[in-house]
Amino acid sequence: MLYHYVPILNFDTLLIKANNPNETKGNIMPRLGTLLNEMGVPTHKIQIVRKGKKTTQIHYPINNGRDWDYKTASVDTNLILDDGGERWDQYSHNRSHATWAPNGTVKGRLKVSRVYTHYTRAKIYEGNKKWSKVEQFITSDIIFDGGARAGWKSPEQLKEALKKDTAAGQDNAVETKAVDSAAQDVSPAAATPLSATAVPQEQAPETPAQENTPVVEKTQGQRVSYVRVSSADQHVDRQRESIGHVDREFMDKISARSRKDRQGLEDCLAYLRAGDTLVVASIDRLARSLVDLQQLISQITAKGASVEFLKENLSFSSEKSDPRAQLMLGVLGSFAEFERSIIRERQAEGIALAKKAGKYTGRKKALTAEQVVDAKARVAAGESKTQIAEDFGVSRATLYRTLAENTAENQK
Repeated sequence: MLYHYVPILNFDTLLIKANNPNETKGNIMPRLGTLLNEMGVPTHKIQIVRKGKKTTQIHYPINNGRDWDYKTASVDTNLILDDGGERWDQYSHNRSHATWAPNGTVKGRLKVSRVYTHYTRAKIYEGNKKWSKVEQFITSDIIFDGGARAGWKSPEQLKEALKKDTAAGQDNAVETKAVDSAAQDVSPAAATPLSATAVPQEQAPETPAQENTPVVEKTQGQRVSYVRVSSADQHVDRQRESIGHVDREFMDKISARSRKDRQGLEDCLAYLRAGDTLVVASIDRLARSLVDLQQLISQITAKGASVEFLKENLSFSSEKSDPRAQLMLGVLGSFAEFERSIIRERQAEGIALAKKAGKYTGRKKALTAEQVVDAKARVAAGESKTQIAEDFGVSRATLYRTLAENTAENQK
């Protein structure tokens, strides 16, 4: 009796084959891929069953990735990477790291702390096991691959590697062009008839080969605006019209007497990077205090960004020096110092008058008279001053100062 071996296909294989009529018999298993969310972060390694222009049929993993769900799901094709699941493998290896690659150029390794739709808060690797402070990066410029593309190279090392690759590409292009030109040239000896007498020709002087010019990468900064009105019922249309087109806008609807509670301004300062330009309709939209204005300008220029005030026609930057702007900043600084001196003088005069009238009590003391007596008794009993300070809810320095002042008053 003859027995014939018949291969048995499991249910998953039959379902996959049914959903893939274009698959050949020798390749009935679908290919693997990576599913991303709307921010570009990998969410699953999936099986791609049928890929269309708008939607793709996939199988999700189950049982911690050991099996595949027999149900077919439909997802947006733009969220699918047909990469054999490579991106998911890289991301799952180190989910807190990513690659910063604006315009497709790898510029650094990131340690991600928070991902938002439009921007991501992260640190950038500076080399020698050092990381920068938390900065904001555009989410669409980040590849969530566990930092695989950037490796453990600093931004400077990546920049040098890019220059070398670009120079090598230029050299290869020159060599290829020279070989093609030599193949097309016809030898003068072959073109001259045998009966003709060869006449020596003067050779043109060779043109010295031009040295490869190093590629200088230019940082294309963004044009960022800050607009502000004092109340919620006011409008910023006039400011927007004077500023014009920008890449990003930040807005506050609050008084500018201080920087407190101006979340739009704080977000703007955190967003600015080297090469960016902050455009403001007028100085009073950014700050009302000359001290705050100086601090803001210094903070912006220290990051390598610049700030422009359209109404006053002033610009401040760390790279180029505008003599008129620097003069105005110096004048503003002088007035700011004068303003602080006047405030201190008026404050001292007011305190003196209040003391003379018996109305000035000074700052509220950290410890009451009863607490001071209790503290002195506990110190005399040998208790720890650190423990006493903790019990009264003050710092140890405050306790020391209070006890010293009380002792000095008792000695008078």
